[in-house]
Order: sequence, then structure tokens, then C-alpha cells
Amino acid sequence: MKRNLLSQPIFRLMVPPIYGIMMYLLILMINNNLGQLSETILNDELMLCAALAFLTSESVRFVIVLFERRFQEDLRKTSSIVLLFGASLLTGAVINFFTVDAYFRYFEDFQYFSSYATTLYTIVITYSVSSMLYTLFFLSIHLLSIKNDSELKKEDLKRQNLEHQLEIFNNEINPDLLFQSLETLISLVHHNLDKAEDFVDRLAIVYRYILDNRKKEVVSLDEELRASKNLIYLFKEKFPEQISLEIKNEKFATGKFMVPNTIPMVLDCMINGSIISPWQPMNLVIDCAAEDDYLVIQHKENDKLSNNKYIKNRYQNLHEAFAFFTDKPVIQIKAYGDTFIKLPLLDIKENV
Repeated sequence: MKRNLLSQPIFRLMVPPIYGIMMYLLILMINNNLGQLSETILNDELMLCAALAFLTSESVRFVIVLFERRFQEDLRKTSSIVLLFGASLLTGAVINFFTVDAYFRYFEDFQYFSSYATTLYTIVITYSVSSMLYTLFFLSIHLLSIKNDSELKKEDLKRQNLEHQLEIFNNEINPDLLFQSLETLISLVHHNLDKAEDFVDRLAIVYRYILDNRKKEVVSLDEELRASKNLIYLFKEKFPEQISLEIKNEKFATGKFMVPNTIPMVLDCMINGSIISPWQPMNLVIDCAAEDDYLVIQHKENDKLSNNKYIKNRYQNLHEAFAFFTDKPVIQIKAYGDTFIKLPLLDIKENV
């Protein structure tokens, strides 16, 4: 049985005597005999009430333990709860009846049952009701605990899912970029070996950045910007005059963090999802000091006619990756002929 409040030794030892005193006062009130308090407090009847409270709580707790072991998760069902209440009431009534009867027969020397029957019934009824209250208290804790466990499991599943999505995002090796780069490299090898070597170095830096940071949760914004510049270099070999990158307010990047490979991935999706030609160049602008702690990437809207599902999936992974760190969403909007993607900046201390 899961150790709850009712099973704690301190609760089992301290609460019954206090409850017994309350029951003693209640019985005196029922009998309209509060005047006894002026005689003595620590009398036999008070001790009996404390003993009854202890016996009731322990006997009902024993019944609850049996029901927990027998029904387990089924204890939430209405039929099981009704049966538990009935068993607790019966157990409390029987224990109290025989205990009080023995007290009057052997300690008070009553010879006839009729002489103490009224008091016995009053005590039995009072403590039987208290056994139901004890059971109700247990059920409230038990059901609340089940609900909390269920919520915690849901949150844990969400956390695991987000961690999984983050791992997928960080470990993603873009095959399209690799193939496009190899095609560009083949062309360079035939007419400019120096440029080909430089291109290979830049390509290695781009993929080394992805591999080196695949186990990291966050990286500095400065690193992301450097990786973005290397990526744009690869694309500029394919589109020499058609792609440009402008970074505004780069000095504000210090102390800011980002999910690894976010900006290069966004730039890659923007380039591969747009029509690029000498008459329709792509001018990418990154603003590191936008409002509300967002980094904004912007370019003229010129989407390709076909929707690339791979790009959509990458954007979806991006949303889920940022949801692991912040409540601020990744924002994608199109306005005034421009496409904007706003990425929340993560302000995380170095020692975290």
C-alpha cells in the first residue's frame, strides 16, 4: 500500500486521542451533561473515548488496507466505495459495541444490559459515524492522489515527448543540403580547385556544428549566427548574386541563447521553399534586437508553387523544440509581401 497520511505513525498516535476528547465532549452534549467537566477531565469515560477513537481508527484502517490490496485501481468504482463504507461502518460498530459493553460489565460492574443500553447505543452510533468520516477522509486523499498521479504521468509523457522532439530536431542531418552541396562541389572541382577546397571546409564546419551540438539543449546566439553565415556561403556558390544575408543589431546577441541549429534550419527552409532567380533575388535579414525578446528573420515572399512536406515537418519540429524551453511561441507570419519568422530568445544564465 502506498504510504499516505493515514498510515503515518505520528498521525496514528496523535490524532485518535484528540478525536477521542472531541467525541467525549460530543457525547456529554448529547446527554446534556456538560456539568461533568467541572468534576474532572481525566476520568474513566474520557479515557474510554480516547481508546475507542484509537480502536476505531486502527480497525477501519485495517479494513482500508484490505480493500486497497483487494481492489487496487477498482477502488475508484462506486460499488467498491459503497462496499468500503459498509465494511467500515460495520467494523466500527462491532468493535465499539463489544468494547463499550466490556467496559460497563467489567469496569463499571453493571449487572443488567438495560441499565447502560442507552449510553452504549449512543456511543456506538457516534463512533460508527466517525468510522465513516475516517473512511471519507481516506477516500478524499486516495482519489486526490490518483488524480495527481495521473496528471504527473501526463506531464511526464509530455516532457518525454518534447525531449524526444528536441533530440530529433538537434540530431537532424539535412540530406537535401548535403546533396545540393555535393552537386555544387562537383561543379567547382572542374573549374576552381581553390574554391572547391574552401567549399569543402565550409561544408565540414556546417555539419560539424550540427554534430557537435546534437547533445546540447541550448547554444549561444553568437554560435548560431556564425553557423548561419557558413550556411549562406554554401548557398551563395549555387546562387552567387541571388542570395544575401544582413544581420542587424548583432551586438545584442551576447548573452542570448537559442535551440541548436535553429537559425541555419530556418534559413535553409526559407531558401529551399522560395523561387530564386536573378530577377527575384532573396535578401535575408536577421534582426537580433526585435521587440519582446524575439529574433526576427525576414525576406520577400516568393514561395514555390508546390508545398514541401519536409519543410513543414521541420517547422513543426521547431515549434515543439522551443515549447520545451519557453511559453513564447515561434511565430510565422506573412505581411506586406514579406515573410517573417519570429524566434523567442532564451535568456539562460551561464551556470544553468
